[in-house]
Amino acid sequence: MTTTPFLSMFLLIISIHSSLFNHVVVSVQCLSYQPSLLLQLKDSLIFDASESTILVKWNESSDCCSWAGITCEEGHVIGLNLRNESISAGLDENSTLWSLIFLKTLDLSNSKEISRLKKRRILDLSGSFYESSNLRISNLRMLVQNLTELEELYLDSVNISAPGNEWGQALSSSLHNLRVLSLYKCGLGGSIHQSLAKLQHLSVIRLDNNKLSSPVPRFFGNFSNLSSLQLHGCDLHGTFPKEIFQVPTLRILRISTNGLLEGSLPEFPPNSDLQFFDIRATNFKGRLPSSIGNLRRLTHLYISNCHFSGPLPKSIAKLTQLVHLHLSNNQFVGPISSVHLEGLLKLLSINLHNNSFNGNIPSLFTLPLLEYLDLSHNQFSGQVLEFLNAPSSMLKSIDLSGNKLQGPIPMSIFKLRELEDLTLSFNKFNGTMQLDMIEGLPNLITLDLSYNNLSVNMRGNGSNISFPTGLLNLQLASCNLRKFPYLSHPHALSTLDLADNQIYGEIPNWIWNVGITGVLNLSHSLLMSFEEPYNINSDLKSFDFSFNQLHGKIPILPPIIYYVDLSSNSFTSSIPSDIGNNLRNAFYFSLSNNSLTGIIPQSICKAGYLKVLDLSNNNLTGTIPTCMFALSYITAVKLGRNNLSGPIPDAFPVDCNFKTLDLNGNLLTHRIPKSLANCRALEYLDLGNNHLIGTFPMLLKEISTLRVLILRSNKFYGHITCTESIGSWSMIQIVDIAFNKFSGELPGKCLPKWHVMMAVKLYFTENFTDANIYETVSKQKYQDAVSVMNKGLAMELLKIANGFTSIDFSSNNFHGKIPKELGQLKALHVLNLSNNFLSGQIPSSFGNMQQLESLDLSRNQLKGEIPTSISNLNFLSVLILSYNQLYGRIPTGRQIQTFPADGFKGNKGLCGPPLPNCPGDHHVATDTLPETPKANNEIEWNLISAEIGFIVGFGALVGPLVFWKQWKKRYFDRVEDIAFSILPPKLLRKWLSWKTKLDG
Repeated sequence: MTTTPFLSMFLLIISIHSSLFNHVVVSVQCLSYQPSLLLQLKDSLIFDASESTILVKWNESSDCCSWAGITCEEGHVIGLNLRNESISAGLDENSTLWSLIFLKTLDLSNSKEISRLKKRRILDLSGSFYESSNLRISNLRMLVQNLTELEELYLDSVNISAPGNEWGQALSSSLHNLRVLSLYKCGLGGSIHQSLAKLQHLSVIRLDNNKLSSPVPRFFGNFSNLSSLQLHGCDLHGTFPKEIFQVPTLRILRISTNGLLEGSLPEFPPNSDLQFFDIRATNFKGRLPSSIGNLRRLTHLYISNCHFSGPLPKSIAKLTQLVHLHLSNNQFVGPISSVHLEGLLKLLSINLHNNSFNGNIPSLFTLPLLEYLDLSHNQFSGQVLEFLNAPSSMLKSIDLSGNKLQGPIPMSIFKLRELEDLTLSFNKFNGTMQLDMIEGLPNLITLDLSYNNLSVNMRGNGSNISFPTGLLNLQLASCNLRKFPYLSHPHALSTLDLADNQIYGEIPNWIWNVGITGVLNLSHSLLMSFEEPYNINSDLKSFDFSFNQLHGKIPILPPIIYYVDLSSNSFTSSIPSDIGNNLRNAFYFSLSNNSLTGIIPQSICKAGYLKVLDLSNNNLTGTIPTCMFALSYITAVKLGRNNLSGPIPDAFPVDCNFKTLDLNGNLLTHRIPKSLANCRALEYLDLGNNHLIGTFPMLLKEISTLRVLILRSNKFYGHITCTESIGSWSMIQIVDIAFNKFSGELPGKCLPKWHVMMAVKLYFTENFTDANIYETVSKQKYQDAVSVMNKGLAMELLKIANGFTSIDFSSNNFHGKIPKELGQLKALHVLNLSNNFLSGQIPSSFGNMQQLESLDLSRNQLKGEIPTSISNLNFLSVLILSYNQLYGRIPTGRQIQTFPADGFKGNKGLCGPPLPNCPGDHHVATDTLPETPKANNEIEWNLISAEIGFIVGFGALVGPLVFWKQWKKRYFDRVEDIAFSILPPKLLRKWLSWKTKLDG
């Protein structure tokens, strides 16, 4: 479609930026060629000189940037104001106006030439000429009201300032013959107005990247000539009308990136004309219908980031014109056979990332035009077979990561001459691979073989391997390497990842000379020192040397670094006083789990972009720098297990971003600072094992995000009440205030507001707090750790599943009754109220806590009988009720009699197993006990049948859970506690044998 240049510039007639031309901006003199162009333009225009106030004044006697109506920038003419110049003709395709290539704004308002537009059928005011300008239409209605014959309107990237839905009414009132409406990225707002339904001739509708915030109108489905509907990124919502899918002329449908737009796919009509289908990043769901095979002309199918499920229909094989197939980030399941895709010979890209496809990988490598293949993060298994014609393949990128593939890597892959990216990480590939195989991949940019069962060998000592010169990313983590792969010539490597190997000894100094500009990961190896002399590459942006045996002084950091992890080594020096100078751009810095001494230097506060600072588990002394907590970006500070003293600085800013604060195990004194209340996003607060004083920190009461609160072993005192302190903690999971001097009654009324502890949910893969927040450059995740008392032991939890819950109020001065509301915490795992002055009875509501694993009520003044409901707690593996005033018979049940007698001692009135029998009880009849084993080989059928019955019943209950691998570890952690405490030796051996087979 073409128009006259005059039409192309018509937008600027009504530019609101006309005020720019009321003054002249001169940065430098007008460039030499521009005066002649402007004078040629003047000579070509037909205008009334007697009425002109601008053009008549142009002449060569002065710099053109000083002429009336001219705006310059750095010597270029960028603005031309010719309003009210009565121009009647002279602007055509040959005008010198188009030689002013830096022109951004043009104003031709009130020219007689405008009237000639009435008969125009095409108006195109968009295009690359205008992409960088800030052009605006101040009155759309005035622009189009006389263009009654217009059929095609293109205003892409023009700022249309019509408020609300006025733009729709402005168009529909005048342009009755409109066939093409293209308003891409025009800043439109408001809904799509119903009046547009009048434009029955519309064939092309393009409204991409506007903030329409409305449903898709159904009347679009009534446009019988509709061929293209593009509504990408328009904040659409509601349900997409299925009628639009049925329009027989529709060729292009692009409604992607509308996250609130719902819908499902209909039955597609036979002989559909659809060619481009894009519904990515919407809320569409359901299955792909078999009728998708009717879309015989389809070339682009994009349905990624939706909620589709079910298997891939075999009819997809009929889409023989398909070029791009993207189904990533859905819930598709089932195998993909040769029936599905292998006949689609025009495919250039296949993206099935992050679904649940399973079975063997089909032979897609032989598709003649295929360039990009992403099957990552599915459930594909089995061996990847060798394939033919590898040297003639067009494949550039292969990503098979995150599956269950096994066997050797097929050698055919290393014959793909065009291959640029090969990612096979996180599978079960095994065997030995010679690293020199990559010499056959001259275009290789990324090689990732990490986390398989491979043993990667280097020819000789590795020095004669010719790595591809364009190699940027080499990732060989967990590949059983015992030495560094020597890079004999400089590379512009972006990433070198050799983590989780068996590389021993020194970090060679040549590694700093190979040009690593991004990530160097040497963590989890056996490295001990740096080969001297060394100078860490100044271009390095991230390095991870954690979990090695490095010792001595902390290495000198490069001047610009973003991520530093030196944790879990044996560094013994102090932290350099000027270390902050090298951390000005860092967002992650960890020196935890070393033997560092000295103070935290004040220069650490120069790290203005720091998000995570971890100096925990060292021997640091002195006070905490006040400026540290005032850093604007910081979200996690971990200083626990040091010897820091003094008060916690009262310096948390009003816009505090803290999510994690761990100061456990220091010598801190004084009260909790009031400014901590500014940290409204706080999730994890551990102040345990210090010398802090004061009452319960009521300043935390409004922090609804709080999940972990540990105040254990301090000098806190006073009452805890719901209304003033802990009533808003709906997300709380762990509360540990043991070993303080809190008093009064337990705050029972607020417990039903602790929603996470009340709702039984299964969380097995989601890690706690910062573990999901900081995806670091080196693909590692920052994790919070917390120490809790569970089953009588201190348990260090490195990854806290969101389902783990614990309450420890032990060793305080609480009195009164145990709140019955505790029984509503059905998801609670650990409850410790020991060493207080609690009285009354144990609430029968405790039987509702079916997830409870550990219950300690010892050393109180509890009275009455043990409620029978306690015997129904199937996961309970620790029960300590000793040293109270309980009496009566211990309830009978399948489990409670198996607990040690020590858990009940100190209660003079208690009796029955596992304590001595109650008065009046008869001895158990001998015929109810198992017989003593006899010397002969007679089979004890009664005992065997009971064991078999138990195994079958128990297996029927837990078998499905056990075979689901994600559940196995957590489930057996609980079941083993029960098994060891209640099973007889013979059955226990069978249980362990069965479990071993399952683990295998």
